[in-house]
Amino acid sequence: MSSTKIVIIVLILIGVLFVIFVVRGAVRNDPEPDKNARVADAEKQKPPDWTKKIEGLFNSWKPKRPLEKKKYSLADKQTAQEKIQGDTKQPFRTVKFHLLGGSANVHYVDPTPISDKSMKDLNDQNCDLPGKFNPDNPKADLSRCSIVALKLGGTVTITCKTSPCEVEVE
Repeated sequence: MSSTKIVIIVLILIGVLFVIFVVRGAVRNDPEPDKNARVADAEKQKPPDWTKKIEGLFNSWKPKRPLEKKKYSLADKQTAQEKIQGDTKQPFRTVKFHLLGGSANVHYVDPTPISDKSMKDLNDQNCDLPGKFNPDNPKADLSRCSIVALKLGGTVTITCKTSPCEVEVE
């Protein structure tokens, strides 16, 4: 038998195996085919430490954290206010807040003019911590929220609703 015939037979066998596995997968009646014990365990795991090193390589490209403080600890009805400086290089900067204890409200006011009517709500943003349950996203972390700082910057006001409350800026 020549080498060309052997190659053709091997390619035909690979094609037949491919078709068999595709048909088998198509007719399989599994309600949650992606869920198995390994996937469930992987969802509970934290990423390995070396991923932080990779993230550190790209941090120079990310915009700097627009707030001075990293953590706000407040008493009942107490507020903390801080100005986010403008940045013409980064017209959209996201600031993430994480509630560590109590309950709080984050309010952001930005004077940047917006011509698009669908984005007008970016001038006055409000988020409660903890957030409200959203049935469209049941796995959402209610202890986190984000605001978007625009080109001119603005003012963030964190108000404590219950005493004590602690909010971290991520």
